[in-house]
Amino acid sequence: MQKTDCTHYDEVASDVVEPKAEVCQVCGIKGPLRMCATCGFVRCCESMNSHDTEHWKETGHPIIRRMPLGEASWIWCYEHHDYLRDEEPAKTRKTTA
Repeated sequence: MQKTDCTHYDEVASDVVEPKAEVCQVCGIKGPLRMCATCGFVRCCESMNSHDTEHWKETGHPIIRRMPLGEASWIWCYEHHDYLRDEEPAKTRKTTA
């Protein structure tokens, strides 16, 4: 899904918010981590203790980013259950010779 199609993406300043920790602020696990794009809280993901999902359910903050932040950091919207991209991936065409 494109960022422009997500009604929640414009509600957060995901490029401005900084992570509040380098470990899960609930259990102390060092990874894999997700940062809330609304408030910067850092939580562990579903493959660990699902504290990121708990944070969304408790606060309603729908957008998370993968940590560490950077080029490989993806963005997820809980409300749309989809990754958010700058643009849709290019479709590949099968060519015949």
